[in-house]
Amino acid sequence: MVWQAVTLLIFIALWQGFTLTATARAVGMPGPFEVVQTLGGMITGMPFWASLGATIANWLVALVVAILIGVPLGMVLGRVRRAALSAGVLIDFLRTIPSFALIPILLLLLGPRMSMVVFAAVFAGVWPLLIQAMYAAEQLDPVLSQVSRAFRLRPIDRLRYVLIPDFVAFLWPGLRLATTATLLVTIGAELIGGAPGIGSAMQQAQLFNLPDVTYAWVVVAGILGLAVNGAVLLGQRRLLWWHPTMRGEQR
Repeated sequence: MVWQAVTLLIFIALWQGFTLTATARAVGMPGPFEVVQTLGGMITGMPFWASLGATIANWLVALVVAILIGVPLGMVLGRVRRAALSAGVLIDFLRTIPSFALIPILLLLLGPRMSMVVFAAVFAGVWPLLIQAMYAAEQLDPVLSQVSRAFRLRPIDRLRYVLIPDFVAFLWPGLRLATTATLLVTIGAELIGGAPGIGSAMQQAQLFNLPDVTYAWVVVAGILGLAVNGAVLLGQRRLLWWHPTMRGEQR
């Protein structure tokens, strides 16, 4: 924590120093203290919370939909090898398409609405979940199943204490990637497409030449990303406390 605080202070000092250069003054780049002051005024108004709430809602819906699509489909593909071989080329082709490249098409089809943002974010988040779910289904340890049968565990106990924990341990890295990817694309789609949210508020601040407001929204987006990542790490510690990596051990 100390080194993180020192790094943050160094970054703030470099930012403040850069605002004194001719390049920064030419474009009206605000300093960190000006941005914090602007942000303090923004949080007292309802438009700020409406934009933040819209972004969080878009991100949560996109993440849930990506989980509901990617995890079951990945489990099926991981357990049925013929299906995985048949869909391999299509998956490799689709997951290399940048989500932002779909936004112009989605704008034509859906308009600057929540559905456009959610679709773009789901497209970005579903692939890490699907690929990791495939690996998890393929790599389930058969020894654990044999031991559970040897101890005559009930099917519900075998599912709860053996299969699900092992599957979640493999799936969790994909969930972390999907969480970040859906948030990034959500804000980016709002910025490009104009749908309500942090990205749209950032776009409006740019149009009205309000650099301090623009940077304040950038800071809000970064804080939201830190909060989301912190929540995922907390969930990882709570759910995977038994895993060797959580105990500081190595396999």
